[in-house]
Amino acid sequence: MSDPTERKSVPEQPLYILLVLALVGTFFLMQIAIPLALYYAIHGSVNPGDLITTSVPEYSHVALWKGRIWHSALTVGPSFNGKGNLKSFDPATGTPTESSIQIPFPISGLLADGDRLWAISPNSVVRVDGEKGTEFKPKTLLNRPCDPFLYDGKVAVIDMTKSGTPKLLVLEDNEWVELGTVLAPLSLTWTTVDGKQVLTAPNTTSAVSSQLNDIKVISHNGQFHLFLADGSIVAYRIGLELATPSALAPDNVDTAVDLSDLKNWEVACPATARIGLRGKDLFKAGLVDGQPAVITTTSTTTVPFQASSLVGYRRIDGVWQKTAEQQTPGMTELMTVTDGIKTYVGGLSMVQTLRMHEVIGNEIHPTGAVVKAPVHPLQQPLKQFVLIGQCVYWPTLLLMALGLSWLMATYREASYQFGLTTIELASITRRGIARVIDYFVYVIPLYFFAMAFGMSSQEQVEQNMDKMFDFSQGGMLLQLIWVIFGSLLIQLFILVVTSLFQGYWGVTLGKWICGIRTVRTTLRPCGFLRSLLREILILVDTIFTWTWVPAVLCIAFTSCKQRLGDLAADTIVIRKPKIPD
Repeated sequence: MSDPTERKSVPEQPLYILLVLALVGTFFLMQIAIPLALYYAIHGSVNPGDLITTSVPEYSHVALWKGRIWHSALTVGPSFNGKGNLKSFDPATGTPTESSIQIPFPISGLLADGDRLWAISPNSVVRVDGEKGTEFKPKTLLNRPCDPFLYDGKVAVIDMTKSGTPKLLVLEDNEWVELGTVLAPLSLTWTTVDGKQVLTAPNTTSAVSSQLNDIKVISHNGQFHLFLADGSIVAYRIGLELATPSALAPDNVDTAVDLSDLKNWEVACPATARIGLRGKDLFKAGLVDGQPAVITTTSTTTVPFQASSLVGYRRIDGVWQKTAEQQTPGMTELMTVTDGIKTYVGGLSMVQTLRMHEVIGNEIHPTGAVVKAPVHPLQQPLKQFVLIGQCVYWPTLLLMALGLSWLMATYREASYQFGLTTIELASITRRGIARVIDYFVYVIPLYFFAMAFGMSSQEQVEQNMDKMFDFSQGGMLLQLIWVIFGSLLIQLFILVVTSLFQGYWGVTLGKWICGIRTVRTTLRPCGFLRSLLREILILVDTIFTWTWVPAVLCIAFTSCKQRLGDLAADTIVIRKPKIPD
């Protein structure tokens, strides 16, 4: 075999160097300028204030009105006026609707009253009629009111005063009118008898006592269901009675009423012993088939995304029983809404995904409705800009490749000589098209593999993001591990097969279609190991597939049109020799 001839060095042609750099620079500018121009032509200019404005939904206080679940959402941004917007969604599908009605923030509760919806806050009341909201400013300010309910056909709340006394107030002529003190213990004191928690008198030495942190009232068909919670247990009674002043109290002042009477009170169920990550308790009360029910959750703060459970308790034949349990992604907030006929339960995850369930009899059934977190105003423009950029990227990349091919053909040697053999080097355009084809050889199997695990699109991933750290068999983390592990195996298999074909026959699928071959500089097959090295180093040449510019410049300024992978593996890319007739 004859010795190789001396390779020609890159000619010192400043014009060629300048033209290549100018072409690559123009490519970069086009990647920014064209998407910006197209985005402006389609959507117009973007208000900078809108980009830092976001909506924060609040699901602790909701109402079932006109077949939809209504809640408040706070719009945070430069134009924040201290109020939130009223929004709703379909409990069966999760389909949201917007509303222009503004309500005060923070909200203390929502109440559906026939054709009206009431929104209560400590210092104002909003009455919603159809698409119109009317705000009132009562003189009496509320301290810590419970969710509103109907009392004798009027909007009412139980307000925990600063002294800790529960007061019943009703709304008359847009003013809060106090009716009296609600008969309820100021603290829940209980003991364990035969394995069950039983409420006891406050002076029982063996009992455990805790302060109240929540009151809930449900009125249905003229009957009241009163719930108290202290973080450890939920107490319940039928009826809403007003306390009478103690005969022992001087002048029968209202502040000296006896609230220790435990008559008609029952221990409903254990309550979550903590407050949620957003400051919300994790127990809610509702009605199932007209009977009282309590929903709690087992969510913990140690692993916020981990799987938790919705646990349902019902009062059947006068006895509270655990009747249902439904596993869900980890929850930081619990939402329950009832109209006396239907009861819906929602669990809000750390990623602000609300998954809806319906309580039917003694079971909790997922409705399939998923209410995702509001999309940040900046997310959609960025998504559209990236999409436009992708549409622009490939045509401009092709134009750059064609321009570079012309420059190389004009200023550079297109042939390569080894011994007595002279062969034509492949143009950068053919190499680029071949690489794109090979790219799809990698991507298409990965797409179908991810689709099999429900992760083939951004929407599928977002819809299940709250299941990321669910360690159960059907959890997303296990699926994600399988997808990552399976994808690596698929890519490794394709890499090995590609390297074998390229190492011994000089072709990949893309190179075979484009009529080019990879060989050693001796024009012999490069072998498996050199081919494998060449394919692995494409990550360096393209900065981990972020940009092809380093590879392009390396090909443009090396004598044999070699990128870094070619230099390391001692390979070149040539046109397929034509077989003479």
